[in-house]
Amino acid sequence: MITIKVPCSSANIGPGFDVIGLALSLWLEIEVTVGDEAAKSAPHNCRITYEGQGETDVDLQPDRNLITQTALYVLRCHQKRSFPRPTHVHIRNPIPLGRGLGSSGAAVVAGVSLGNEVGKLGLSKNRILDFCLMIERHPDNVAAALYGGFVGSYLKELDPEDMKRKEVPLAEVLPAPQGGEDTGLTPPVPPVDIGKHIRFPWASEIKCIAIIPDFEVATAKARSVLPTSYEKADVIYNLQRVALLTTALGQSPPNAELIYDGMQDKVHQPYRKTLVPGLTEILRSVTPESHPGLLGTCLSGAGPTLLALATSNFDDIAAYLVKQFAKENIKCRWELLEPAYDGLTVTSSDKSQNSSMTYADAGVSIDSGNELVQSIKAAVASTRRPGADAEIGGFGGALDLAAAGYTEPPILIQAIDGVGTKLKVAFAMDDFSTVGIDLVAMNVNDLIVQGAEPLTFMDYYACSKLNVPDAVRFVEGVAEGCKQAGCALVGGETAEMPGMYQGKEFDAGGAATGALKKGRTLLPDKAAMREGDCLIGLASNGAHSNGYSLIRKIVEKAELAYTDQAPWDSSTTVGKSLLTPTRIYVKPLLPAIEQDLILGMAHITGGGLEDNIPRMLPKHLTADIDVSTWAVPPVLRWLKGAGNVSSREFARTWNTGLGMVLVATEDHAERLVRVLNDAGEKAVRVGRLVKDEGQGVVLRGIEIWDKAS
Repeated sequence: MITIKVPCSSANIGPGFDVIGLALSLWLEIEVTVGDEAAKSAPHNCRITYEGQGETDVDLQPDRNLITQTALYVLRCHQKRSFPRPTHVHIRNPIPLGRGLGSSGAAVVAGVSLGNEVGKLGLSKNRILDFCLMIERHPDNVAAALYGGFVGSYLKELDPEDMKRKEVPLAEVLPAPQGGEDTGLTPPVPPVDIGKHIRFPWASEIKCIAIIPDFEVATAKARSVLPTSYEKADVIYNLQRVALLTTALGQSPPNAELIYDGMQDKVHQPYRKTLVPGLTEILRSVTPESHPGLLGTCLSGAGPTLLALATSNFDDIAAYLVKQFAKENIKCRWELLEPAYDGLTVTSSDKSQNSSMTYADAGVSIDSGNELVQSIKAAVASTRRPGADAEIGGFGGALDLAAAGYTEPPILIQAIDGVGTKLKVAFAMDDFSTVGIDLVAMNVNDLIVQGAEPLTFMDYYACSKLNVPDAVRFVEGVAEGCKQAGCALVGGETAEMPGMYQGKEFDAGGAATGALKKGRTLLPDKAAMREGDCLIGLASNGAHSNGYSLIRKIVEKAELAYTDQAPWDSSTTVGKSLLTPTRIYVKPLLPAIEQDLILGMAHITGGGLEDNIPRMLPKHLTADIDVSTWAVPPVLRWLKGAGNVSSREFARTWNTGLGMVLVATEDHAERLVRVLNDAGEKAVRVGRLVKDEGQGVVLRGIEIWDKAS
């Protein structure tokens, strides 16, 4: 048995008329049994059964039911006139029909997927989108249902003559003469890439209250009340708001004022007030001021459903809106829905030993891997640099050292590292936009401390099932990190390993290659270090990527959710703050290295000050450090206090506020500080080198850490 699941969706959110859509946690489910005996005599080899919304009204004839009619269109585009084998299609549909929750869009996505599965066509999701858009002409609903999450999309122009062909199925939104009539002709096959989409972030604390009236508004009727042209001022009004709204809905904590204003609309909702009694008054009566927790309201899609976005007080907001509709003699029910991030999913429970098996049957999708490569090419290409073209898709990455400026053989320096359990916070926040920067930082910072210029980077991404939008967000972060470091992303590897990872979790590793020009000193230059040499610290911006196992325990002990306001920063959430990416120090340090101002550097990672600083020093010297010379970031101060972490453990677990510690001669120290500060760093003198008497790193004044926490 094959199970196809497609979420419902809300389109036209706020001012985003035919622009943005949101997949929601109400799923159309199709159970497909191939080789069904009872379907042998059924038309087109297909028998349909149905349960759910509109049960008495849904047509069960395969050439008239939108799901199977769509599947037949896809099959006929591939020279298959009917279902290849007798097939039972059982439909479970909890999505209300004609209410603006994407029932037709979900049906079209399910239908294309059904044709793909029974015909064993091997269509990627991007190609499935092409077929969907030949039928459902509104990419906002379809793209959200197909890919999941909060999606922006647009549609390329198609040949009007193709769209008049009778072989193209009739979706609810299309006029006659389309209707799936079997003329025996091959239907018009959709061009490749007729629709484009992008997935926007969505703040995890925002949920959706759907107020669903007990009457339908057909899409055709909803569209008939719209004007054929709009006032310029109204279009500008909507464009200004939608430009802000897609970002505002991804920020945590959400800004209620910005979102409420951003959801105002002069192109879509005002013309539908005649279809929904009392709509204007109801929308005006509920605001973030009158109902704390509310962010904004709008009509969902073309139907009468009212969508209220909120972070709390869901029951009270819903009860109020239901009561307002009741005053207009409209009975409503309501659902509390969350974003559905998976979109279309297909699973198979066929365990027949005689069935033909594919790699996809084992949970590995080659198509998804290819889709990812196409989706990240632009981000990867943005990292190109002399000597490395940053093109992916081959079997390895190339580096031309001569083109990179190394006319004589350099010393190559390599580093390899991962992100660690900071990924757990990213999973909790469903935000993978910054951990790619961390991955690059942990590698290139290890190169620069040896005096090497980072040249190339490669990443490794391992998961149970490849979620392309999540992987794209991660790789875009990697590309951003590479740009900050000045190195090229020349390749990577994506591995789907079902059973090794759970759900949406993944692990990531990276490797960087750098070079040291011939004649330059490989750092640290321990032989040149002397007692009295200066120690200079570069400020960190938080925990960077270390100590997150302890961080998560402290957050749990404090009974904080990652979506709660951060106790150390009221302008953000716990999770958002903890995902602040590791600072990349490469570009500010390279000029100082070129000027021979530095004798050694320590990247302060796992092990903190006590374990990392000795790695750059000769055995006869140690670091004498005054901890009062720099500021401890608020997040680290809070973690120390909330976890009752001793000062010794504090200095061995986190960076305490210094991401790098440098050694310079007294003669060069003042100039080095000036060069680094001019480059945007916060560089300060933190101590000096003294004779090692077996005491390790000497930290003076640590009592201030206890007072601060």
